[in-house]
Amino acid sequence: MAESILVGDIGGTNVRFAIARRGFAGHSVISDVCVMPGDDFETFDDALSVYIDKLGNSAPQQALIALAGPVDEGSVRLTNRDWIVDEKRLENRASLKRVRLVNDYAAMARAIPELPESDFRLLKEGDVDDHSRDPILVSGPGTGLGMATLIPVGTQGWKVLTGEGGHAAFAPANRREWALTEKLRETHDHVSRELVLSGSGLNAVHKALCEIDGVSWEELRPGEIMTRAEAGDRICRDICEIRARGTLFALGDAALMNGTRGGVVITGGVAERLENWLAAPEALARFNDRGPMSSYMTPIPIRLLLSGEAALVGAAALHFDKGNPE
Repeated sequence: MAESILVGDIGGTNVRFAIARRGFAGHSVISDVCVMPGDDFETFDDALSVYIDKLGNSAPQQALIALAGPVDEGSVRLTNRDWIVDEKRLENRASLKRVRLVNDYAAMARAIPELPESDFRLLKEGDVDDHSRDPILVSGPGTGLGMATLIPVGTQGWKVLTGEGGHAAFAPANRREWALTEKLRETHDHVSRELVLSGSGLNAVHKALCEIDGVSWEELRPGEIMTRAEAGDRICRDICEIRARGTLFALGDAALMNGTRGGVVITGGVAERLENWLAAPEALARFNDRGPMSSYMTPIPIRLLLSGEAALVGAAALHFDKGNPE
């Protein structure tokens, strides 16, 4: 039987696990997918134990877990959840021979070459040579704002460069965004892109805009904000526009700095809900308009990733890669 590995994708909202094996032509095949709310568990160790118990005797002896936070000497403190995950502790508690932790966007980025075209939707046409192997930027707003660059190695391999670009400062581009930034600075020492653009900052942004407009604030679920925005509610519409335009502004910056001529892939549940806003000409202009370097951006396509299992596929690919690139 082909070697199998337990893979995980741990974000600020959900915990995802699966079993992965190397399939046809070296591509990873995943099975036994399990999705559980992170709020159901006190610790990550508890969530992993539940999944391993479900597998019983079929549980693999190795695991590669992708988590939403930077990896430091085999340990991760999740950015948007009060969990600390440690490789050696998991090996001992879960009776695994080897556990490896990676940043969630290392796995997300590595998945891109493994996925079929049906898992993507084109938001912006580009002009990329099908035979070229240029870097690809992978990023997007979910609970947080992850970011990674997929770099070609040789004729077939890939290496992933991860970072914490979501925590760079938010860059306002009009009066409404400047007013929002100043209001957020009253309660936040650092107004990051993640704060303004991701799910973790939704209430803070909504509340700030209500205060600016002198409107009483009530907490709304993301779906309700979308519904009100589409019905013409000014504040909810502004939230959608600011998030979509700000996302493409941030990704344009990163694409320009990293030279990701192979394209940009936008991920995350927030991005899927904002698809129509992201595809709007005003939002795309935030990506394209770079003064004398605007022509540099024109050939770069932008795709929206629709697969909810991408990071699991990418985690498996990282494990099966020769040399196990970080």
